[in-house]
Amino acid sequence: METVVIGAGLAGLAAAARLVEAGRSVGVIEARNRIGGRVWTRRDPGASSAIELGPEWLADHGAMHDLVLRSGSEPVRSEGLFMIRRDGRWEGLGDPSRGAGRLFQQLRSLKGADRSLAAALAECCSEPAWDDARASLISYVQGFHAADPARLSIRWLLEAEANDEVTQSDARVPEGLDRSVEAIARELEGRCPIRLETVARELRWRRGKVEIATSAGTLRATSVIVTVPLPILKLPDSAAGLRIIPDILDKREALGQIEMGPVMKLAFRFSEPFWREIKPLRGMLFVQAPDQPIPTWWMPSLADDPVLIGWAGGPKAAQLGDRNDDALADLALTSLSAALATPREAIEKKAVTCLTHDWNRDPFSLGAYTYVAVGGVEAHRVLAQPVEHTLFFAGEATCGGGLNATMEGALQSGRRAAEEVIGSRE
Repeated sequence: METVVIGAGLAGLAAAARLVEAGRSVGVIEARNRIGGRVWTRRDPGASSAIELGPEWLADHGAMHDLVLRSGSEPVRSEGLFMIRRDGRWEGLGDPSRGAGRLFQQLRSLKGADRSLAAALAECCSEPAWDDARASLISYVQGFHAADPARLSIRWLLEAEANDEVTQSDARVPEGLDRSVEAIARELEGRCPIRLETVARELRWRRGKVEIATSAGTLRATSVIVTVPLPILKLPDSAAGLRIIPDILDKREALGQIEMGPVMKLAFRFSEPFWREIKPLRGMLFVQAPDQPIPTWWMPSLADDPVLIGWAGGPKAAQLGDRNDDALADLALTSLSAALATPREAIEKKAVTCLTHDWNRDPFSLGAYTYVAVGGVEAHRVLAQPVEHTLFFAGEATCGGGLNATMEGALQSGRRAAEEVIGSRE
């Protein structure tokens, strides 16, 4: 075998598909018992559309959009109001990513070294006049970027927010994103084996040769594309950690400059979409209750689905600790009661099912997606750089331009790594 791809998420599958297209001998190994990685689609017979416990939002252009169309699905643009429950009333937020425009302008005016968002806000915008905008921005980066403001690079945040791919990802796929994952897998049938439940433990390498010790035996090849989530490399002693021998010091340093954001996501199906009868919330897409453990809720991709999605990201998700699914569902119902200003008992009576996933406790990802820490704006380039025409790296953490944390970035990175493999042999 010429190349082993570690990881059967979007990046790994995209890399394998490009190598197969180029006539290369390639195999994929995956620690989970399914393909797709952090794309995880579930279905509930009482819901018209699929439920995504992983990513679900995409832009109306780009490689991911094209893949969705190729899979036979049709992205649906989601429109509606952004609402917040505060001081006993609902208020319209507009688009929260743009709601602090003047504040972003202030932050862009800062000179000097990179610093954390928290430090930047304290420096330029600590006056009481900025209180509401500051609180809105902090809530936004904690939820959307799953980031800790005390760690988040202000340079990276401003770069990411300038990217339309991030700020205009407002489409979803009612048929389910797993159809897109399966579309790539079909291209590999009979041409590239995919071994599930195969955990890569140790990767020993020298130029032109790799030896991968896995839970199912040892694999040998002339090159490898590593697409595992960031913490799997960052924490080699974790349950699914991957150790590279010899270690690569510049990559180890870069790993320390990128953080994995925690996310807790829940999907409740109810007997009916009762929230549509709450007059101030008609036309709502998102509603927030910032003081609640599960602060953000949004509507399904199809208007008639009796489903609400709950979300906690960044420090909010980390504060949830090790609660089991029942305890999380209980906490979520209380949070939703506050967001909708509806008695919890009335909501609970209408609740039928709850699907939930704590990405921070998922042993194969140890978090949801990445953000850049202070001083790490160029760290993705170091992570992505091939080593001795033998080790290649892909995955959302290797993407710049604000494309980390996106399915688009994962796809692009996999294809980029495959092209690097192809080029190294020409």
